[in-house]
Amino acid sequence: MTTAHEPLAFDRIPTGVERLDEILEGGIPRYSTVFIAGLPGTGKTILSQQALFANARQGRTGLYLSTISEPPIKVLRFLQGFTFFDPELFGSRVIYGDLGGPLRAGGPAEMSKALETMVRQHHPELLVIDSFKALRDTIRDPLQFREFTNDIAVGLAAWEVTALLVGEYSEADAHEGPEFAIADGIIYLYGTEEAEKQKRFLRIIKMRGSGFYAGEHFFDITSDGITLFPRLAPQVAGEYAAPSRRIGSAIEGFDAMLGGGVYEATSTLISGGTGSGKTLLAMSFAVESARQGRPVLYVTFEESAEQIARNTDDFGWDLAGLRRRGTLDIFHVSPSELNIDRHAHELLDRSKQLGARMVIIDSITAFQAAVPNPAKYQSYMWAINDHFKRDGVTVLETTEVASAFGPLQISAERVSFLADNIIFLRYVEVDGEIRHAVGILKMRGSEHERRLRELIIDPPRIAIGRPLRQPGLATPAPPEALGQAIERQEPEPAG
Repeated sequence: MTTAHEPLAFDRIPTGVERLDEILEGGIPRYSTVFIAGLPGTGKTILSQQALFANARQGRTGLYLSTISEPPIKVLRFLQGFTFFDPELFGSRVIYGDLGGPLRAGGPAEMSKALETMVRQHHPELLVIDSFKALRDTIRDPLQFREFTNDIAVGLAAWEVTALLVGEYSEADAHEGPEFAIADGIIYLYGTEEAEKQKRFLRIIKMRGSGFYAGEHFFDITSDGITLFPRLAPQVAGEYAAPSRRIGSAIEGFDAMLGGGVYEATSTLISGGTGSGKTLLAMSFAVESARQGRPVLYVTFEESAEQIARNTDDFGWDLAGLRRRGTLDIFHVSPSELNIDRHAHELLDRSKQLGARMVIIDSITAFQAAVPNPAKYQSYMWAINDHFKRDGVTVLETTEVASAFGPLQISAERVSFLADNIIFLRYVEVDGEIRHAVGILKMRGSEHERRLRELIIDPPRIAIGRPLRQPGLATPAPPEALGQAIERQEPEPAG
């Protein structure tokens, strides 16, 4: 109990879910009453149990009370499959009890007495009642149920406990149910059914006296419990760094074409059709950076690390050696298993562990299948670029267009506005022979080659060759004009 001379400390109670505590600015405010709401199977009980055991490991006593839903013994059997469950804490720091018996025997008044008795007996710092919604279904008189919830609120305040009230509520219930009048916070869990599997999301609807990171946050349920992947959003304050260092390529003559290379901490889009050389071009930057001891994270969706190494062996780049030295990490992700919310955090975590100074994504086209919502896709790509550039990391992304012949197209995903630099690859017919060609569409803040040039791919040599001409894309027609026309077709997302 807090004495009269002690200040009321605004402490936090951890939820046991690391990133959930982060979006709650440290956890649940102490002594608050928070509803964990959601439809069946969304993870409510797991979240409450994870919180109980996380606090128990820090020496706090938790009390879990079931009502007329699952009995404690059934919950206990279910929990033994999770790594956060600790049998040594069961019965000592995590105590299970039942309110259903007193409720059936004597109604709400008897249940309230049983609740007070158990709280005074065990002195919990964290109290879970599961399911609180079942109490509303049992106490059918609206006035009686309202009086009951008010009594519970008074009791919780007097006992100085932090309470998690779990219930199978819809989102409409969370806004309209009479019991939510006593809520200091509402954490809402929900899912979406898809052809392959369910996706689960969490939103903080309310948290009185505390800021929180709003929006839809994806989460997984594994043997470790709930793992949250908060939505990634671009920052809206501050300026990007403007370093003067240039990042070169391992392709002979390409640095000169780029005016010395791409600037550090910028984003570069490499666009081209199938087989036009996008991966080779991207890897040429990775090799040069890794050779200089500046670590590179290369994210690939279409080829494994072994395939990429095999396809570049003839150029003498020695990817295996760079990987052994720890300056090149090739991270292969299967598009069929890609979840964009989880992937963002995996990408950021892996980059941080490596100390990456360059991140390459090959290719961003693979995201289309994972993110059918164009606005969400654009927001994701914007946030990824924003995050890395603010950290001084150079970003390169490849994108595939429908054809490497015909009219110039930069991005089927309509994201070219994100790039500081745009490099395009295509095929050109010269005297009846098909040749690889490379052009620089734009480089912000830098002079660059303004002519389309041949890209010579003749292992062990890869080099920039002579200028090329093609009907409809003949030099010296200014590429900037083409870029402006394309960018006008690709509006930036609102906000």
